[in-house]
Amino acid sequence: MNFTRKEYTTRNEKILDFVIGFVGWYLVNGLFYGCTVTLLSQASNGIDSNMSALILLALPLLINIGALVGLGMWRRWIALGALAAFGAALALVLLLGILIYAVCFNMNFS
Repeated sequence: MNFTRKEYTTRNEKILDFVIGFVGWYLVNGLFYGCTVTLLSQASNGIDSNMSALILLALPLLINIGALVGLGMWRRWIALGALAAFGAALALVLLLGILIYAVCFNMNFS
């Protein structure tokens, strides 16, 4: 595997790598989520399953951070696309939280 930084010659290469990073982040994290839900649903209740649940919940975060660092060194625009996808997901969750707060906690029940 070639571990040298990619030199982009055209703007289309940058756009393609950005889109790969943006869409790929959602695909990879959707796969992580599906595997985590499947594995957690098969775990029994107990001390060992609680520890394995914590590890399973932290593992995708660590993999995401490692992937961003690695891609930042070798394929900068894929890393920027993944970071933009993470930011877009965070913004959507924040907006959804504000909307739920506005609907649920500001209703008069009198």
